[in-house]
Amino acid sequence: MQAISKSQLQQWIAQKQNMTLIDVLPKENFQKRHIPGAINIPFKDNANFLKEVAQHVASKDQRIVTYCLNAQCPLSKDAAQKLESAGYTNVQAFEEGVEGWFGKPAGQAAA
Repeated sequence: MQAISKSQLQQWIAQKQNMTLIDVLPKENFQKRHIPGAINIPFKDNANFLKEVAQHVASKDQRIVTYCLNAQCPLSKDAAQKLESAGYTNVQAFEEGVEGWFGKPAGQAAA
């Protein structure tokens, strides 16, 4: 599993790269704020995670980028590792997550 930077992800989005960007946070988080173009497939406590990914990804060679809340959140890495274990070959984690993309919401203290 490879971690990618915000600038790399921005470049891929700008170039309209063939990729599936997966927000692995709960639905409530996704509805509040998510990276443009992302789909929501919650990872935690989701027994159907791999099945749901397969519904959105054309092949196991397609680029998949997972992300969660921030660098302290392990879900993006855990989801990426699970995908690799299932045979997906082009998986990256954007470990900075939603907070790295947008910045921390006003009024929230640093963790």
